[in-house]
Amino acid sequence: EAIQEHAAVCLRNLSVNPDNESKMVAEGGLPPLLAMLRSEDEMIQLQAAVAVRNLSFSPENEVRIAAENGIPPLVAALRSSDPKIHEHVLVALRNISANQDNKVRIVQEGALAPLVFLLRSTNDLITQLAAGVLRNLASNLVNQVKIVQEDALGPLLALMRSTKISVVEQAIGCVRNLSVNAEN
Repeated sequence: EAIQEHAAVCLRNLSVNPDNESKMVAEGGLPPLLAMLRSEDEMIQLQAAVAVRNLSFSPENEVRIAAENGIPPLVAALRSSDPKIHEHVLVALRNISANQDNKVRIVQEGALAPLVFLLRSTNDLITQLAAGVLRNLASNLVNQVKIVQEDALGPLLALMRSTKISVVEQAIGCVRNLSVNAEN
């Protein structure tokens, strides 16, 4: 596991440089990172999550992460007990959920339950990011109904009373997206 951790840190460090993003993916760096997201060692998971987050900022990589079957390990990592892992995975999911095809796939892979759970976090950054992912997902009509069925409205409405403007903004944006569907 020490070797995996060193490899994950190395890939994380390389992923910080935007010039390396496409090179890392083109050279096959994404599958090992996605596998490391499933490691039992939380330090390895964390380093992999940071690297995938960094790679997810590229629109080209939004598609590649999904194509490399990266959504299931990202969704699985939402169930971690480590809020640092949550933070980086949520940013990656927020970034890749900007892609229309990924919006549907993220929901199909079971992300709604852990996202709604994270809306109840006591960590403002986690609630902001979880609401942001849901906000992106809620721009899809089918997802809108599923998000409401997953009982997200209660926690979203509670977040609208937050003292943190960034949390309120994401919660209101999500509720706004949900409100355009007559079924909700």
